[in-house]
Amino acid sequence: MAMADKTAEVQAKEVSSHYALFMVNKDKINEESVGDENSTQEGEMAGLQVICSTLSTQQENLLRLFLVRRLKKGAIYTSTGAFSGMEFSIGGNSPAVCYYVLLPSQALVCLLAVAEANLEVFRPELARFCEKLEPHIKEQSASDLLSKWHVKCVQYVGHILEELGPDTAALLQLVQQNGGIKVEGKVPATVEADIQQFLMACSVSECLVGAPPGVEAIVHMRPGATRKVCVMGVQANSYCTDWARLLLELGPSAEPWRLRKLLEAFKLKTIKDMNILKRLLKQAETDHYFLYRAYAFLWQSGNSDILLRQAALEGSSSPDVLSVLEEHLSGCGSSPIPVTTRV
Repeated sequence: MAMADKTAEVQAKEVSSHYALFMVNKDKINEESVGDENSTQEGEMAGLQVICSTLSTQQENLLRLFLVRRLKKGAIYTSTGAFSGMEFSIGGNSPAVCYYVLLPSQALVCLLAVAEANLEVFRPELARFCEKLEPHIKEQSASDLLSKWHVKCVQYVGHILEELGPDTAALLQLVQQNGGIKVEGKVPATVEADIQQFLMACSVSECLVGAPPGVEAIVHMRPGATRKVCVMGVQANSYCTDWARLLLELGPSAEPWRLRKLLEAFKLKTIKDMNILKRLLKQAETDHYFLYRAYAFLWQSGNSDILLRQAALEGSSSPDVLSVLEEHLSGCGSSPIPVTTRV
């Protein structure tokens, strides 16, 4: 029954998502200029050949006309995706939103969803999906891959929460340690793909300057358990546990864009804390008050292990200052640290 409910939920979410794939013939598109009184809509659309689509004929023609006119104006750039509202709906009363990108092979990929899906939040995922689609454009499998775009690019955070539950915190910890995963046993390929997508979404690798490859967590199936997929080999700190709790409070059935924005908030908060600590450590080299401030900040962050580790790897902070902070944090236990204001 649970499996049937899950399948029905996935199908319901996919009702309002569609796709279309075209091949661009620039010669035909350039034959008629924009605004030519003798041009017809059919003539204009001749430059786009439909490879596969889930849209109705009317919707497809409106989309083709929109794309051709954008191409004539030179407003579609190779490998640069864009979003636009359409003149038709695919679910509900609001206009559909289309993500479209012209690939180097001159294939034009269009992914459509209802406006309420806030598709713009998933730009990185959509860009990666279309890039990986490129080698399969001329294959029969292109339509099969496109039919899964919404599941792969939009629904993955909900899948992670459903499959991993509290172990989601371990993935957040792993991201901060520049780590990866190793799959063992009969973990479904879809779960592994969702985990990789999750790790990329909240990655802070651009801030982990000088960080060596981190730990490799083990993802495996736990026989006989209610939640069978688990993550081992990494211990989440309170910072990651709190963020995972926020995700779980929204739950797997929450709107995917809300879950995705919360992941982005985790990423931005982590980067912000790294920058705050960097500034405090610099000031602490000449002012003991800022040494205390750095100590209080680290203790209250719940992420002191990660923040101090990264500060040490960057090598821009005084080793003496880092040593003092590590010593006091390791012995502070659970005693609260008062926050005072300098007079």
